[in-house]
Amino acid sequence: MKASYARAMYGVQGAEGTVADTWLPIGLVDRPHVEIPAGIERIYSVGDWNAKELSEGMTLANVGFSIVALEEWDLLQQARRSDVTGELPWLSFKWGYIKGAVHLTVTVIDLKVDTMTLRCDAGGRVNVDMALIGGKVEKADADPGNMDFFGSRAYRWFEMVWDETRDLLAFEMNVRNNLTPQPVIAGSGTTRDPDRKWDYLDEGNNEIDGTLSYFLGDATIDLQACLIEGANHDLAFQTCADVSPAQAATLTLTELKLTGEDHQANVGGNIVVVSPFMATDWEVTD
Repeated sequence: MKASYARAMYGVQGAEGTVADTWLPIGLVDRPHVEIPAGIERIYSVGDWNAKELSEGMTLANVGFSIVALEEWDLLQQARRSDVTGELPWLSFKWGYIKGAVHLTVTVIDLKVDTMTLRCDAGGRVNVDMALIGGKVEKADADPGNMDFFGSRAYRWFEMVWDETRDLLAFEMNVRNNLTPQPVIAGSGTTRDPDRKWDYLDEGNNEIDGTLSYFLGDATIDLQACLIEGANHDLAFQTCADVSPAQAATLTLTELKLTGEDHQANVGGNIVVVSPFMATDWEVTD
């Protein structure tokens, strides 16, 4: 659609198989997309080099988008598993456009967050990339609905409680939930909608890692020691001072350990260290 403005929003489902009741704006979003692979597979037989059949396999939906300037943390927390059940929440995603009398709405249900990358550079804004895996997709010749954009200002990174000897320059955190769409051999009691959708969306091991970039300081960490100390670290984010009421949030990384060091020096530039890290858990409080 030439020169048309798209809209994208999400909602938290009450249960699997039920579309969300309330739709929320994602925020300052860019490049939302819904990929729907048909799951077609080539079937070959001996004696012929051409496929004898193009057969239907399992289908799913891939949803992705970027948040260019984070305004709220609720959506990000959908990438964290419940402390009680160990499961991720079910989400719905709606994408569409309208231009005059022409409109389209694509709704995807039974989504979970597969991967999330959160990053921020010194003096910059917090931005996020998210990828989700879902199930049923519905398309409708309908207006996707109005979007109520946030009136707040974007979060900026003003402080990190990390180490007094280090001036942090950049931060990136990756969350991978390692989702696997799992079908089963259908029996008489098996019902699917659509009938080629996966039956379960298995959640694999949770992986949390990222990188820290900072000026080279006097204090160093011995990464060849027999025991590398791990500790919880907080990153504090807040909006600009002229926002009223002020907004602030703290990201806590549990048992963070540096997994390497890359010392870098440029001609006439700063001497910096880029250190990858791992953590065992993460949480946002505001």
